[in-house]
Amino acid sequence: MTTSEPQTYAEQCAQVMAHLTRLSVDIHDRSAGCAGNRAATDYVAAVLTAQGWSVATESFDALDWHEGGATLTAEDGVEFGVFASPYALGCEIHAVLAAVATVEELEAAAPARKLLLLHGEIARQSLMPKNFPFYSDDAHQRIIASLEACDAAAIITATARKGGAAGDGSYPTPMIEDGDFDIPSVFTTGEEGERLLQRAGEPLTLVSQGSRVASRAANVIARINERAPRRIVVTAHIDAKKSIPGALDNATGIATLLLLGELLAGYKGRFCIELVALNGEDHYAVPGQVAYMAANRGLFDTIALNINVDGVGYLEGDTAFSLFGLPDGMAASASQELLASEGACAGSPWVQGDHSMFLQAGRPAIAITSDWLLQNMATQTVTHTSQDTIDLVAPQKLVSCALSVRRFIDALS
Repeated sequence: MTTSEPQTYAEQCAQVMAHLTRLSVDIHDRSAGCAGNRAATDYVAAVLTAQGWSVATESFDALDWHEGGATLTAEDGVEFGVFASPYALGCEIHAVLAAVATVEELEAAAPARKLLLLHGEIARQSLMPKNFPFYSDDAHQRIIASLEACDAAAIITATARKGGAAGDGSYPTPMIEDGDFDIPSVFTTGEEGERLLQRAGEPLTLVSQGSRVASRAANVIARINERAPRRIVVTAHIDAKKSIPGALDNATGIATLLLLGELLAGYKGRFCIELVALNGEDHYAVPGQVAYMAANRGLFDTIALNINVDGVGYLEGDTAFSLFGLPDGMAASASQELLASEGACAGSPWVQGDHSMFLQAGRPAIAITSDWLLQNMATQTVTHTSQDTIDLVAPQKLVSCALSVRRFIDALS
């Protein structure tokens, strides 16, 4: 919260740790639409309001989901380890098991009212949700359309290790994570998929207790110097995967945003500064991002720059600043105030974050993350897992990041 005197560096480190503890320890689930997510947005709104910012919440529909567990059992009593696919419908089905390994096999199969196992080539990657608003993959859309046309009773996916989306460290990884896909589904490991293949043609019983829950969530938007004609928009997503601590992904981004709110509370430069806790980056429908885009339709030209903070503060390595389309003068300030900072480096281009929607709107952006995570995106086993805890965070890196961003904004102003 605000104080009468500027905080010392030690006090700033303690403050970001307090934010991290509240968001990733005290709150056990920040997935968009759940009670913990609403507690997190309330917390962020209260902190920014106390700092003197003009704060608004932007509410929208966000489907929540309760897991409840899943079992898969053969008639001889042998059980197979499966997990309910996030946002999938629940089911209780006794049916013969069929299996396909390619999209061509799927299109030629006749698995009507059967349990359908997807393994091998067809299950190498998680599918993009069929109605994802910012990107569509033709190969994925072909698989989804074929699945919806095949009339399978339920789907079992055996996704290969590291078959998830880039930056997803979980295993096993759900191949289907889509509240708009209405065939019940579960997922399992590649090894368990091999065991299941031996049961093709046999009847199995699948029980999944997953249930969808209509809910609401909100973005938190804080502004200062609101009359300025152009905006610098600093974003960080507040949500996390279901029941995951999400310390690095992305409580650290929100903690950095809150410290930046403290540092910029007296800002009187030539820009409106907009701090946005976006809600839904880890949700299949990215509802908060869609709501923000809709609210800013026709207004993106007023955005001089987006700065997106996601995954900053990992114990190992530097803080990576990736620059996208910055005008020359802005790029020079970024080189001096960001890239030249101690513990900073130029990051490689990556688009798996909320800065992508600003890039698609033709706005320049800076994406800030941990270089270790960026360099190990394909092999790390932290993000989207229970290992993403506060123990992996170096709070001083969050403080240094916020101080660098403040200096950069001051230089632009």
